[in-house]
Amino acid sequence: MTYKKYEYDSFRIFAVETDQFKNCHIEVVFQGDATKQSLTESTFLSEMISFTSKQFPTRKEFMIRLEELYNAYLYSVTTKVGKTLLTNFVFDFLDPQYVTQKEYLQECLSFLFDVLMHPNVKNQAFDLKAYQIIQSHLKSDIQSMKENPTNYALRRSLQELFPNSISSKNILGNLEELKEISPESLGVAYEKMWEENYCDIYIIGNLNMDQISKMILKLFQNPVIKTHPNEIYVGNPKVRKCKKVVEEGKFVQSNLVVAYQMQDFIQKDYDAVLSVFQEIFCGSSLNSKLYQYLRNDHSLCYRIQTVYQKYDGALLIAVGLQSQHKDLAVKLIQKAMKEMAKGEFTDEEIEMAKKQLSFAIKMSFDNQNSIINNYVFHNLAKVPLLKERQKLIQEVTKADIMKLAKKLKLGLVYELKENGHEEDSSKGLK
Repeated sequence: MTYKKYEYDSFRIFAVETDQFKNCHIEVVFQGDATKQSLTESTFLSEMISFTSKQFPTRKEFMIRLEELYNAYLYSVTTKVGKTLLTNFVFDFLDPQYVTQKEYLQECLSFLFDVLMHPNVKNQAFDLKAYQIIQSHLKSDIQSMKENPTNYALRRSLQELFPNSISSKNILGNLEELKEISPESLGVAYEKMWEENYCDIYIIGNLNMDQISKMILKLFQNPVIKTHPNEIYVGNPKVRKCKKVVEEGKFVQSNLVVAYQMQDFIQKDYDAVLSVFQEIFCGSSLNSKLYQYLRNDHSLCYRIQTVYQKYDGALLIAVGLQSQHKDLAVKLIQKAMKEMAKGEFTDEEIEMAKKQLSFAIKMSFDNQNSIINNYVFHNLAKVPLLKERQKLIQEVTKADIMKLAKKLKLGLVYELKENGHEEDSSKGLK
C-alpha cells in the first residue's frame, strides 16, 4: 500500500495505491462551515447533484450511464463534524484491469467530474422535477425521525445539553427549513459551495496515481483558491450543573440518555485514551461495567449504547428500559463512572480493551471506506493514521484512563418516556 499526496492551487489529491481490492474508490470532499442554514440546504444540494446532470437530465439516463460503466456507483453523504460541514461525493468503479474497454478509466473520471461541474441547472435554477423528488424524500426522512426512539432521544439530548450551539443542530433540519429551499436557492448554494468550500479528492485502488492526478487536473476545474481558516472543534461552554428533562413519546419502552461533557481534553485523550476507556466502561464486551451493572446484575434494560460526539465534546449513554427503573439506572451509571475515575478496573480489562480495539483497527485495513475515512480525518483534525493509532492505544496507561474519567462532567439526564407512567423523581443526581 503506497500513499501519495498531490497539491494544486485550489484542491489536493490524496491517493492510496493498492491491489488489495477489485474496485476503485474516489471521494470528492467539500469542506465548509456548519451553520443552521447550511445544514438542510447542503444535504438537499448534494442529493440534487448526484441525482441527475446536464448531460444526463433524467434519473433513467443517469442510471443507464452508470450501468454502462460496469455498474459504477455514485452517491453523496453530507455530515456535520463539529463546526465543519463535509459534503462527500463518493464514486465506486471497477478496477480497469478487469475491463477490456481501453477508455474505461477516462470515461469513469469524465463522468464523475462532469456531474460535479455541470449539474442539471437552467437559468441558475435546478431542475424542478428532480427538485420535487428529492424534496419529497427529505420530507419523509424528517417526518420519520421520531420513529426511531433511540436516535430521537440522542438528538434531543444534544439539543438540551448545548441549546444555543451548532452541536444541537441536525443535518436534516426541520420541515420549515426544508420549505424555504427552492430550485433557485439551490443554484445559489451550488455557486457558494465552489466559492467558499475547500476541496480534497481521495482515491484508493490499483491505479497509477501519477497518471490519475494528471487526468483529474485536466478534468476538474476549481477556479477559487481558499485561504480562510476552518475550525472543527466546537468550544461549548462548560456544564456546571446536571439538567433533568422528561419528554413523553408513543413508545413501548423508555429511552434514557445520560450525557457527559468532555472537559479539558487533550489530543491524546481524543486519539487513544477515550477508546480504551469506552471499551472498559461500555464497550462491545459483555464484561463492560455498564453491561454488568445494568444487564447482568439488575436486569434493568434491553439495550445499552454509548455514542461520543468527539468534536462537540459529549459522551452519550443511551439505555432502553422501563421508566420505573430510570433512577436506579442513572445511579449505576454514576457508580461505574466514579469507579473509572478511582481506577477500580483491572490490568486484564485494559489489555482486553486494547486487544478489541487492535482487532477493529486490523479489520479497517480490509475496508476501502475505512481507510479513506481515516485519511480524511487525519487531514481534517490530525487524527492519527491507523498504524499510529494502534501504537498510541497500546501506550495508554491506567493513570491516563483515570484522568480522562475525571474530566467527564455529568451534564444531562434525558428520558423519552413511554406512555402510561407517572414521572419518576430523579434522585441521587449530583
